[in-house]
Amino acid sequence: MSKDTSSQILALEESRCRALLAGDVDALSQLLSDRLVFAHANANYEDKQSLITKMGSGNIVYQTLRVSEQRVIDLGDSALLVSRLTAEVLVGGQPRSIDNYTLSVWTREAGDWRLVAYQPTAIPK
Repeated sequence: MSKDTSSQILALEESRCRALLAGDVDALSQLLSDRLVFAHANANYEDKQSLITKMGSGNIVYQTLRVSEQRVIDLGDSALLVSRLTAEVLVGGQPRSIDNYTLSVWTREAGDWRLVAYQPTAIPK
């Protein structure tokens, strides 16, 4: 695996998490592919526009967020990021605690890395 790819993906994931915590939809939009498939732990899926709209309206508000146990798998023009994500989130004003293993798929689009797919799996309590 290329150290360069790994460090780039980890830095992008850090930027994505900062944008989620700040509710910065402009920064988040720059990191997401227009082809995004974003799954939630409750099995609902969203595309980029739907996710950005929910974040921008305050329907989804991240209060805390921590990513750990990160591993990048370099596939050339794509990369997989396997990690654990814990967070406290308000969804429609209702508090939710998240503890998931996640699979993020990053791909190069016009020379830039973009998140194209995200799939969490809830960790049983």
